[in-house]
Amino acid sequence: MASLDTTQKEVSLHTSAEEAMETEEAGSSQAGAERQNPKHRLVHLDLKGAPPKISYLAQVIPLFKKFGATGLLVEYEDMFPYNGELRELAGAHAYSQEEIQQLQELAKEHDMLYVPLVQTFGHFEFVLKHDKFRHLREVDMYPMALCPSNAESLVVVKKMIDQLMAAHPDVRYLHIGADEVFHLALCKACKLRMAEQMWSDRQLFLDHIMTVLSYIKVMYPNVKAIMWDDMLRETSMAHLQAYGIGEMVEPMVWCYLPRLSGTFLTVSFEDLWKKYAAVFKSAWIGTAFKGATGSSQYIVPINYHLQNHLAWLAQLDNIPSSLTVQGWALTGWSRYDHYATHCELLPAAIPSLALCLQTVVHGGFTEDCAFHRKVSEELGFSQTLQVQVVPKIKTIAQEGRFPGAKLFQAVHVLVNLDADYIEFLNGDSRYTGWMTDYHVRKNFTNPCHLEFIIHVASRLQEEFSKLHREMDSCLSEVYDPSTVEEWLVVHFKSPIDKLSEILGTAKTQIERYSSKNTCSS
Repeated sequence: MASLDTTQKEVSLHTSAEEAMETEEAGSSQAGAERQNPKHRLVHLDLKGAPPKISYLAQVIPLFKKFGATGLLVEYEDMFPYNGELRELAGAHAYSQEEIQQLQELAKEHDMLYVPLVQTFGHFEFVLKHDKFRHLREVDMYPMALCPSNAESLVVVKKMIDQLMAAHPDVRYLHIGADEVFHLALCKACKLRMAEQMWSDRQLFLDHIMTVLSYIKVMYPNVKAIMWDDMLRETSMAHLQAYGIGEMVEPMVWCYLPRLSGTFLTVSFEDLWKKYAAVFKSAWIGTAFKGATGSSQYIVPINYHLQNHLAWLAQLDNIPSSLTVQGWALTGWSRYDHYATHCELLPAAIPSLALCLQTVVHGGFTEDCAFHRKVSEELGFSQTLQVQVVPKIKTIAQEGRFPGAKLFQAVHVLVNLDADYIEFLNGDSRYTGWMTDYHVRKNFTNPCHLEFIIHVASRLQEEFSKLHREMDSCLSEVYDPSTVEEWLVVHFKSPIDKLSEILGTAKTQIERYSSKNTCSS
């Protein structure tokens, strides 16, 4: 495989196909005029895992715009260049202030909304992992959530907001995160405070969030705050109204499942919309085009994400007209949290993002719809994109004319190679039946079957090694060295080492038989 070609020619647009998509979009918009038609479609960049080089983002942002994106939701975490008292928070490969400015200019150039995200409660690992800030943890052992009863917590949060806003003086929205606060009201200070105030844990949560929101409103009066909604779902309407949170923030209601039901949501959407409509004036929808099907998933199950967007399109009719839906945020998670391994890479998810954006634009999707073919053509494929891609891909496309296409192809090759490897370890009767630990320990092996095992293991090892070299080249075009190293170690070291072990053992057994024959002669 050649190294990844990320030249500007890959994002050249075919005028006739673009005009056709615009014409179809106009017709689709008129057809769906009776229901809410959210105006914003934000593409989420989760930079806490596999943050792309700015040079790569400069090539794909025009593609986002082409397929229907109207803005970016940028989740920095340690990729923001914090300084001064917060300098420890910036990762080794954090963007520079100049690169942050360049990213905003790219969005402005393509008339896209820019929404930065700063964590203010949960998912605080990138802060609380440092000894300097450990005392702010809600639970000393766990670095996920800060303690809202520690006065220094708000000092740090405010400084983070100030540095972020100083680098984004023209933004209209600021996302404050506030999701998945798994450790809440557990420390002595929080329990004492709750007892004194006669609060529930949700009131403790609301008090902290309202303090953060009040600070934003005072210091940055022209900026509207957004927050994830999951911590509000089980909070009573009375408490939400009493705290006045509806005047301070717009909730981003998220669910990434193909069916918007089940154990993920503990309340029905009917009740949720009723409560939110009584509290808030407007809200956002959070979907996913990647990063929501497994913490170590590396292949994007396109159909899963299409079904998620179709489910949300169906849900639009259930949202009360009094609650304005501002837009969509198509999330693309790169890690489940700061300590997790990578999930799907952005280049591998470009086709999924394009189809999901177009599904939202047109209000639906079927495999034979016109834009499925048009998106496939625009991305450089001669056939329509496969949306069913797991557990094994029937036909690996050797085409693609978009930034990161070679990486997209390589990931698909890895899926099939991993499937062959797992089948060899667990399903191949020669290896599982004639080379168990017992057989090796007792030196009770059959050379005929060992030769077959060596043949298969050698082929797999060679293919893994070859793909490792190719992906090293592809990844290096898009990512910094630490990301490349992590991705290759996670996905290649274990199978290559295991195959080396199998080959060494099998060859040792073969040599034992050879030496016996030599002695006999």
